[in-house]
Amino acid sequence: MKDESLRIKNKYLMAWVILTISIFYCIFKFGFPLIWMNIMGKGHLLPTPGTLMGWYMIMVTVCVLVYVSISDYKLKYCFSMLVPDKSDTAATSILRIVFLTAFPLFVGWFTFSCGSSSIASPTELRIQHPTLPGKFESLSNPFRKESEEKQLYYVEEGKILYQQHCRPCHGSKADGEGPWSNTFRLKPANFRDPGTIGTIVENYPVWRIKEGGPGLPAAATPWDSTMPPWAPDFTQDQIWKIIMGEYVTADVSPREPEVLHE
Repeated sequence: MKDESLRIKNKYLMAWVILTISIFYCIFKFGFPLIWMNIMGKGHLLPTPGTLMGWYMIMVTVCVLVYVSISDYKLKYCFSMLVPDKSDTAATSILRIVFLTAFPLFVGWFTFSCGSSSIASPTELRIQHPTLPGKFESLSNPFRKESEEKQLYYVEEGKILYQQHCRPCHGSKADGEGPWSNTFRLKPANFRDPGTIGTIVENYPVWRIKEGGPGLPAAATPWDSTMPPWAPDFTQDQIWKIIMGEYVTADVSPREPEVLHE
């Protein structure tokens, strides 16, 4: 009687395995992009990277197989659905036919899609330095008006703040090689590169530090920055000090703002 109840309980185990893997696939493929779109406040989906998608599905499949193989009884009845039996019900027969038909079709489609040539969509260029919002245009560094000795003191304070909060991503040398840098799809900016902070005026980083990736306009896509908004963590003075320390650490100077002559 016990064996019979277990057999009935595990009769459709193979179907539950397929359904579980399919549900997780839909979550990773369609659910996560929607969730991250709302978290980041973007107007477009943020798709799960293909490599990450592969690792997720491998982990789900391994977990399911561990559950199925936890006992010989489960393993036996999981695959018994594929073998005709006198005690089969109509539902079991239909599930068997559907699986034995769909699985070869899926393998064929997967093989064809991997081996066939595809048409790549045109490359969408990203604006590296979007236009500075108007509310930041009139800002100026108040510490630049101090004596050279005081400025050096503020730079040292900024270096400390930079190393405490920015080093994990941007690196101790501001070269974008921090210990977390390789974990992001878009690597943190290399400030030593002449094409980064050396080409912008000093009030531009104030915007980027305060609002981070979520504050970027649509023109900054498709490579969205993962930098968090630091406005809740730093005062305006601390941000200016970080910027001063950042430029000195990277061994570059900010671009001087243009002066319009009549």
